[in-house]
Amino acid sequence: MGPALAAITLGAQGGGVAVVSRLLWRALRSRWGDAATLVPLVSEDDASLSLESTTLDRMKFGTRLALEQAIGRSSWIVYSHLAVAQVQRFVPPGLRRPYAVFIHGIEVWRPLPIAQHAVLAGAALRLANSEHTAARVRALHPSIGPIDACPLALPDDEHAHGLTTTLPVAVGPHAAIIVARMDAGERYKGHDALLEAWPTVLRRVPAAQLIVVGDGDDAPRLRTKARTLGVGDAVAFTGFVDAAVRDALYDQAAVFAMPSRGEGFGLAYLEAMSHGLPCIGSTHDAAGEIVTNDVTGFLVDQMDTSALADRISRLLGDADLRGAMGARGRTRVQREFTETAFAARLLALLDRAMPASVSHPASLASPGA
Repeated sequence: MGPALAAITLGAQGGGVAVVSRLLWRALRSRWGDAATLVPLVSEDDASLSLESTTLDRMKFGTRLALEQAIGRSSWIVYSHLAVAQVQRFVPPGLRRPYAVFIHGIEVWRPLPIAQHAVLAGAALRLANSEHTAARVRALHPSIGPIDACPLALPDDEHAHGLTTTLPVAVGPHAAIIVARMDAGERYKGHDALLEAWPTVLRRVPAAQLIVVGDGDDAPRLRTKARTLGVGDAVAFTGFVDAAVRDALYDQAAVFAMPSRGEGFGLAYLEAMSHGLPCIGSTHDAAGEIVTNDVTGFLVDQMDTSALADRISRLLGDADLRGAMGARGRTRVQREFTETAFAARLLALLDRAMPASVSHPASLASPGA
């Protein structure tokens, strides 16, 4: 018997949560091979259109996970998100296998419903995407038990460099880029702060350009704000782009800037660093676990518009500084944030938390891809 991974989706449209699911799945497969089982709520084909699941989808998902445990095909379960871990409540106590829950950030940075709290408290292992997330959850929910940080990584084969593709906007040599969703209910990514800083940036670097990659229901408001601030001509909104275009935009940009207040980890920093870009993050969240201040970029208070404009201007105006910080960032990714490094972190934590009989089975199928 091997483990099962229960995930919302591994599909490309699943965003960062799907990236984590792919990392988890590949790590499990690296040890358990074909003995590992994948149970997605939304299939990759369905996820290409929407992540919304139907009642029937959820019923099938819960039934399959219950059967995995009842018939003993899976010795334990890894839930890739608290949202899907709630199905564990409906498995009869006598049939439940040990399980782990991976937590990401904002979904647990608030008071939890009793059912979600119980699911977390009942886990054999609670994994957080960063020390920042783990610390915040411990402070908010001290009774759920220990939480272990398992920092994320870039999947080995999902980020290309030097691509030739048609870009949705013209990117100049003094372009800063932010890659993040724009949702009215989650205005923490730093778009407003960047727009408010841009008049000052333009006074110091007249050719400065801000490339805003992503989409969401808050995009129209931000477009209007850029025009109102008088920087509309210097700000380009690309809308949603696929991975190839995103990587090409990273290659063309000079700086990555996402002064967010709510990153549980921040995969976009790793993406940018892998392309040799210096990064600007904030002092409010997990950015500091990825971006080393004054070494691979800068960390600023999101509310300090003057400091934000200063750091962006310094980087856009100094090619040598950009190059040095970007090179150090790329080295840091290659040393600490690879798929192999993530798998080693994850498997070590599973070994410690799960019974030896299930974490180190005597005989398994050969690992698969």
